Amino acid sequence: MESRFEISSASVAEIRRSIEAKVISYDEALSTAFDRMGQLDKEGPKLNALLSLVEVDEVHLQQERSKPLSGIAFLAKDNIDTQDLPTTAGSLAFEGLPASSDAPIITLMRSLGATLIGKTNLSEWSNFRGIYSASGWSGVGGQTRNPHRLDRSPGGSSSGSAVAVAAGYVPIALGTETDGSIICPASVNGVVGFKPTHGILPTEGVVPISRTQDTLGIFARSVLDVEIVYSALIDKLGKGALFGEGSASTNLSARPQPTPFRIGVPRAGFFGYSPKSDLVFEDVLIALGEAGILVIDDIATRAGSDLSFNIGHELLVLRWEMKQELGKYLSARGVEGRSSLEEIVDFNRDNSSREMSFFGQEHFLAACEMDDSYRSDYEVARSTNLGHTRGEIRKTLINGDVDFLLVPSMGPAWLIDHICGDVIAGSGYSLAAIAGLPSINIPIGDVFGLPVGMTLFGDAYSDLHLLRVASRIQEILSVKLLPGFSTSSGL
Repeated sequence: MESRFEISSASVAEIRRSIEAKVISYDEALSTAFDRMGQLDKEGPKLNALLSLVEVDEVHLQQERSKPLSGIAFLAKDNIDTQDLPTTAGSLAFEGLPASSDAPIITLMRSLGATLIGKTNLSEWSNFRGIYSASGWSGVGGQTRNPHRLDRSPGGSSSGSAVAVAAGYVPIALGTETDGSIICPASVNGVVGFKPTHGILPTEGVVPISRTQDTLGIFARSVLDVEIVYSALIDKLGKGALFGEGSASTNLSARPQPTPFRIGVPRAGFFGYSPKSDLVFEDVLIALGEAGILVIDDIATRAGSDLSFNIGHELLVLRWEMKQELGKYLSARGVEGRSSLEEIVDFNRDNSSREMSFFGQEHFLAACEMDDSYRSDYEVARSTNLGHTRGEIRKTLINGDVDFLLVPSMGPAWLIDHICGDVIAGSGYSLAAIAGLPSINIPIGDVFGLPVGMTLFGDAYSDLHLLRVASRIQEILSVKLLPGFSTSSGL
């Protein structure tokens, strides 16, 4: 039986309604997803977004209608532990090896009725192994490709998850972010990518880099779908009460309704890395103003704030914390010869023809050197960056009397380059990542067929307000970026 609606572009709500109305059955929805993945991932354009899949004849979508996500298939980044599928972080050191148990986030998604059907490719070790890496490449999976232009980068490190949603494999995919690993691939693939307030979603069972910055997140084609999934997760976690706190939500709730949302646009440090993307963004600001959203320009200058950060401090923090956190994870994973960062370094050297043919492991080597003599430097770097970024964002929101901040996410996708590695001129997502604050990429248009997005971010625990504002913005812009699977520039 052929479905009477296009499931590859359908929302979570549309899929559920169609199943309940018997327009499509649970098993038809599942087989449609597998058919599309087969046609696009290893055949056809060969997007290479997937590392592993469940056997189609061994899984059935959950059919309990009372559960919020029943009938919804999802994919998860392959640094999230699963006991029925391998968890590799893209490294050959763990090829074919499942974890001993599911990560709590997988357990939560399954308890809500969602069905995990596979794991996605990623930038190996979440793009924190070597300096000259190409986003979307891993030793296990090879190179993931951007569905809008196959020679362009899919971004990283949650590359496969963003590509899978953009290509219509599933309506929802899970990713992780330390600094840009959700916002970046969401932007260059033309999908929504949401990074919640740090610490809300449980990161146990996720291959770690940083306890300060690691955050689980959600990819979807619409903000509304993200809101459905995230609201269900926080309700299940019993954390709904958190979201009345924080100065950004206080700003929002203190005004009488229906007062328009107030969005601040900082300029210094957030523009100029892609003039073509900047032009698209400027048109968006005009459209938002015409729709009744108050846009306050050059907000940092008005608020007297400094929205900068020390990248050297961030690098020190990530390397120190990776030495501690990844070491604990590897030890608990208990794979012989793979139970410490030093053993992974040795594995990479021993398998350099496959693991290090394109780039090295400079971050790993630097992390291995992080002994107690670096502790005081780490503590200073961590407290300085956290205190400054959180304080200055809050100062901008309060002094500027705005609810959220809005900046270009980054430029359009760059060419995949395994010789020189990624070429990224700049981005707008790092400030919120370092501060551990919620942020979301919203697709806003394209540059010669390559998607571009913008990042909306705010104070801690303003997540639900942020999603509602982002949903309104997406409704106003009404941008739909369908992949063309093109091999030419179109110029």
